[in-house]
Amino acid sequence: MTSPWYAQIPIATARLTLRDLDPADAPRIVRYVGDIKVARMLAAVPLPYGPADALDFITGMREANAGGQGLGLAISETRDPDALIGVISFTGTVAAAEIGWWLGRPYWGRGFATEAAGALVRAAFREPRLQRLTAGAFFDNPASLHVQDKVGFARTGESQRHNLARDGLVRHIDTEITRAMFLAMPPGR
Repeated sequence: MTSPWYAQIPIATARLTLRDLDPADAPRIVRYVGDIKVARMLAAVPLPYGPADALDFITGMREANAGGQGLGLAISETRDPDALIGVISFTGTVAAAEIGWWLGRPYWGRGFATEAAGALVRAAFREPRLQRLTAGAFFDNPASLHVQDKVGFARTGESQRHNLARDGLVRHIDTEITRAMFLAMPPGR
């Protein structure tokens, strides 16, 4: 069984390709996720982060993709599709999934997260059984919350999530986009 979204892979946008993760992506994952400024914004990233961590992550994402338990994709610039700049993923069920992403710091502030998240949200809602996507960000990550606002997510509350890099609970802003919200958005958003 494969993920209901998997038939749409790769996903191409004006500047990006969302593609399968490959073991060759491990060195870039180590470099970018091993950066404390990236790792502290992600819940499940240990520090230090090494090659074995990256390979385990890639293997886990590829198994989830193949087994239909999620979807993890490399984000690459179209002009260099083999060079990973980040990762975007789904976890959850067909009816309700959580989306998350990260970009390497050299790619922050260039609109790539909005472009990747928007493309994956549009692809996800092609699955008729999907009713809700959740997301969120730690309270001190306004850039991610801004991306979620631009893609159509609404804030639903706050929670506490454990953060490995910070070694403790951190306040998390919870967001979601429902099928009804998605369908009500203006075309091209």
